[in-house]
Amino acid sequence: LRVPKTLDERMIEKERNEVFYKAVARLPEIQRRRFLLYYEYDFNFYQIAEMEHCTASAVQKSVSVAREKVKAEMRKYLQP
Repeated sequence: LRVPKTLDERMIEKERNEVFYKAVARLPEIQRRRFLLYYEYDFNFYQIAEMEHCTASAVQKSVSVAREKVKAEMRKYLQP
């Protein structure tokens, strides 16, 4: 049995999602595209590299840098 979320929990989750998507929107275009292809659409580095005519390691580095930027934004806005 799953207990419904409290209003506070729902508000915190909504705020967290807003901060996340704003952080993703602030990424440079290439990083944002690769980040979303990898995390939202479940493409792997090789598939993205093939689409973008580059190496899988370039995609991996781009996604990694984007992830760190998003995490930094999340920490900055969601610290208690």
